Amino acid sequence: MSSSISEAFLQTAGQFAEKQALIDGERILTFREYAGGALAVAAALDKRGATERVAIMLPTSAPMALAFFGIMLSGRVPVPPNFFLAGEELAYIIKDCQAGLLLTTKFFAEAAKGLDVDTVMVEDFLPEALQTPPARPAEPAKLAAILYTSGTIGIPKGVMLSHKNILANAQACVEHFNFTPEHVLLGVLPLFHTFALTTTLVLPATIGATVVLMPRFEPAGVLSSIARHQVTTVVAVPSMYRALMRSLAKAETNLESLVLPISGGEPLSEDIFETFRDRYSVTILEGYGLTETSPVVAANTPGAIKPFTVGRALPNVEVRVVDESGQDAGINVDGEIWVRGDSVMQGYLNLPDQTHEVLTGNGFLRTGDIGRIDYDGFLKITGRKKEMIICAGENVFPREIELVLARHEAVAEVAVIGIPDSVRGEAPKAFVVLKEGAEASDTDLKEFCRSHIARFKVPSEIEFRKEFPHSPTGKVLKQRLVRGGPGGAKR
Repeated sequence: MSSSISEAFLQTAGQFAEKQALIDGERILTFREYAGGALAVAAALDKRGATERVAIMLPTSAPMALAFFGIMLSGRVPVPPNFFLAGEELAYIIKDCQAGLLLTTKFFAEAAKGLDVDTVMVEDFLPEALQTPPARPAEPAKLAAILYTSGTIGIPKGVMLSHKNILANAQACVEHFNFTPEHVLLGVLPLFHTFALTTTLVLPATIGATVVLMPRFEPAGVLSSIARHQVTTVVAVPSMYRALMRSLAKAETNLESLVLPISGGEPLSEDIFETFRDRYSVTILEGYGLTETSPVVAANTPGAIKPFTVGRALPNVEVRVVDESGQDAGINVDGEIWVRGDSVMQGYLNLPDQTHEVLTGNGFLRTGDIGRIDYDGFLKITGRKKEMIICAGENVFPREIELVLARHEAVAEVAVIGIPDSVRGEAPKAFVVLKEGAEASDTDLKEFCRSHIARFKVPSEIEFRKEFPHSPTGKVLKQRLVRGGPGGAKR
C-alpha cells in the first residue's frame, strides 16, 4: 500500500492517464488532467502562502476534488466542514482547526460571512490556479484530513484521520466489494461526510475507477445519470433511496448497470429494501461505519448478504461486541460495538480527554453503538449512541438543540427526542415548558433555532407542556414524557 493518499493518487493517474476520472455535468477530466489540475492547485496554494490547514466548503464537484487533492499535494491538510451548519458552528470549526484559508464558492458567500479566515472564491481562484505551473508534490502532513462530527453537548469534534487510516479503509472496501477500475461510481453525498470522501473520492482516485459527481441530490437527475453513464455503484443514505423509489414509481429507469447500491448513515427500512429488490431487481447493500473509523466497519456484499443486518466486518477490521465489563458478550447477545484496525482515527483534535474515553489501551474504539453478531459473523445494530438522532444521514444530538432552546428568554425547560419521519428517517421533536407568564409559539422557537443551529437540527415539532416528569435526581424522564406522563399539553 502507498504511504500516502497523494502518492497513491499520482501513481494511479500515471497508470490510467487517458482514462476518464471525473464526470461533472458536461465536464470530463482524464486522470492526467485531474492530477495536473491538483498539482497546479498545490502550486497556487504555495504561492498564496496558505497555512497548514485549509478549509474547503464546496459542493460535490470537480472543483471540490481538485481542491482536496491539491491541498494534500501541497503538503497541507484539508478540512471540509459541513456547509449546512449555522454561522456560529462554522466559526467554531474554523477556529478549532486553525484554518488560515477557506476555499468556497459564491453560492456559499453568505454562510462564509463573519468567519475569521481568509476566504477565496473558487470561481476566482481555480482559473488562475490552473494556469500556474504544476508543483512537485510536497511531503504530505501526517494528518490526511480533519472531519468534524457532531458533539454530544453541541461542540463539534474534529476527527483526525491519517493517510494510513483512509487508505486502509479504501483498500478494505476495494477488497470487500471487489472494486475494479471498470466500476463507475456516483458521488452525490456531500464530501464533508467521511462516507462519501472515502468511497466516492479517495477510492476511485486510487484504483483508476470513474466517478460521476453531482453537486446536489435530485432523484430524476440521479436516475438519468445512472442510465447515461452506466453507473455501477451508488453510495447514499436511506432517505435518498426512498426518494429514488418514489421517482421510479412515476417513470421507471433502466437500472441494469447498478450492481453495488450501498446504503449507510441510518437504518435501511424494510419497504425500501424489498421494493428495490422485488420491483427493480436491485439489492441494496446496507453497511455500518463511523467518522472515527474512516468510516466503513462492516457491509453486506452481493456474495454475502443478510437483509436487515449491516453485513460482515471488512478485511483487517476487527469487531467485538462486549458486555459492561468489556468481555465478549457472546453470539447473538447485545453489547457495545468495539472496533480495531488501521482505519481507526488518531483521535479528536484538541480533545485529549474525549479521545481517551473512546480509545482503549489496546487500540479498540468504543463506538457507543449497541449490536450483536450472529453465528455467520453478520453484525446487526440494535441500539444507538445514547440519544443520537440520525436525520437523513446527519447525526443530531438532542443536547445540542436543548442548549439552544434553553437560551430563549421564554423557555423554562426543554427536552428533545427523535421521532419517525417518512422523508428523513428521523427528525428532532422538542417538548417545552414556558416560564410563568411568558409567551412563545412553535414558530417563534423554530425561528430562534434557525438563527443558531443548522436547519436540519431545527425541531420538526414543538409540543408545549405545563411541566415535565422528573426522576428523584431531577433528570427529565423522557420516556414518560413521550408516553404523555404528568404535565399534559399546555396548548
